[in-house]
Amino acid sequence: MNTPSLINASFGNHVLRVLLGAGGVAEVYRAEHRDDGQAVAVKVLRPERQADRAHFKAFGDEFQRLQQLAHPSIPTVKRMGEVMGRAAFSMDLVPGDTLAVTVAKSRSFAAASCLRQLAEVAAYLHGEGLIHNDIKLENAILRPDGRVILIDYGNVRDVSGTNIITRMFTRKPTQIFGTATYLAPELIEGRRPTLTSDVYALGVCAFILLSGSPPFDATRQSGRLRANAVATPPSIRDRVPQLSAAAAQAIDHALAKNPDDRPQTAHSFLQALKAMPSPGRTGGAA
Repeated sequence: MNTPSLINASFGNHVLRVLLGAGGVAEVYRAEHRDDGQAVAVKVLRPERQADRAHFKAFGDEFQRLQQLAHPSIPTVKRMGEVMGRAAFSMDLVPGDTLAVTVAKSRSFAAASCLRQLAEVAAYLHGEGLIHNDIKLENAILRPDGRVILIDYGNVRDVSGTNIITRMFTRKPTQIFGTATYLAPELIEGRRPTLTSDVYALGVCAFILLSGSPPFDATRQSGRLRANAVATPPSIRDRVPQLSAAAAQAIDHALAKNPDDRPQTAHSFLQALKAMPSPGRTGGAA
């Protein structure tokens, strides 16, 4: 059965106009206010997830969690409701492209600043007892003013490991969640995400932002998973020799196979990055 289009559907006083993106759980639309045209983003639960009690509850939990978070790199949510019978909530519409697109198009940008901002928002989440669980450049939008916004909090879990999200991520080792490029070895083994899983993802982000490519360049997903699981990553200084020793050490340690050998929180990772020169890479692969 075909799913009705949500284009021109209403969400309160807003009208959905453009599909901005879609994942396995939800779709995100640009919506405009009927009176003044002010734009917001509206996240809508996919129809096949609407009937799933766990996903439905997790979607509501995401909204409630975002209501409680306050950080300049986290979008602000506005209201919860429905669009044509599907759960939805509105939030800030963030202008700009993702850091993944910015790097791919070799645009000029302040790489070191972007990396610090990613580490700062991850450190804030870790301080709140939360694991983002999907840190990647595809989930980081670079605004025209240089501010990085980390999006997609649908996979966040509590450090305590007691909430619904944790139970959803108790999977068999053959069921791997996440983007292969950023997955920590323990997640590939089917273990639960931790703060150090986020740190590993930050290490991968650092490689891409500063050098233009990830630590492992396998073209196929299976090859990237295998490399993350067992291969020894290169030192970041092999690609960015001008990087300070302290920052290079933090990035190299973030990619350790053993979670105990990584910085234990994003805050620890961030502290080491402060030795990194401010400009960083400003465009084009190194």
